[in-house]
Amino acid sequence: MKEKTCKSVRLSYGIIFGVFTAVVGALFIWKVLSLYFSGTAEGYSGDPFTRERVLEALSEIDLFFWLWIAGIVAGFVLWEVFPVKEKPRKICPDLQYARLYKRVPVAASEGSESEFAEILQQRRLIFALKCAAWSLFGIACVYSLVYLCIPSNFPDKDVTHEILNMVKHIFPCVFAGLLVVCGAAVYEKYAVKKMLPKVQKVTMGQKPVEKSKNAVARVFAVFDNKWVILGIRIALGVIGVAFIIWGALNGNARAVFIKAINICTECIGLG
Repeated sequence: MKEKTCKSVRLSYGIIFGVFTAVVGALFIWKVLSLYFSGTAEGYSGDPFTRERVLEALSEIDLFFWLWIAGIVAGFVLWEVFPVKEKPRKICPDLQYARLYKRVPVAASEGSESEFAEILQQRRLIFALKCAAWSLFGIACVYSLVYLCIPSNFPDKDVTHEILNMVKHIFPCVFAGLLVVCGAAVYEKYAVKKMLPKVQKVTMGQKPVEKSKNAVARVFAVFDNKWVILGIRIALGVIGVAFIIWGALNGNARAVFIKAINICTECIGLG
């Protein structure tokens, strides 16, 4: 099958499915608004968003919902039946630099002394910026946490005044920390792009070199391991799910739901 035909089929499916998704979303919004306005009508008493009323309203458009699900399944089938040859992805400069840096020799070879010295200098500068950035951000987070844990910082009963006062103390610290972190990341991206040709020259024909690492470098190397990163992600996911279950069991989920309704109907202006 010609690749042009496959692309045309995929494009047509994408347009049709996108329009149908917008229609299904509009139907959901229409049903929610009809429930809301029926509950605010004169003479109506009770909660318009009961489980029975919501199910009754959504049952009128369930055909469109199941057709939308069928469209998703059809998309997976079409992607297999009408394959398109993927273009080779270009390696980003950051990844290319990281791979090549492993081949930088311990000592400069003949004719590349200046490039070798500049590479080491930039590497040290980037490392120092990272340490300074994360240190400042950590100090800002610790200061914010300490401020939040001191009850005397919240003496008034005026919630708005307390929030504004808290933001006045915490926001500059957190913003400064984030600004330094972002600045270090931007500089690293700029320096990597600038140093890439020089690294390519220095590492030409070189094999990966096992370099001795100090204590700080070994700590950073641990967090570069994919299994460590995977373990951290799984641990954070488990903690998040545990807190969600805990909140649902102790009744806080309903409190959050009621607050969300109040925000939508009172603060934002839907009411």
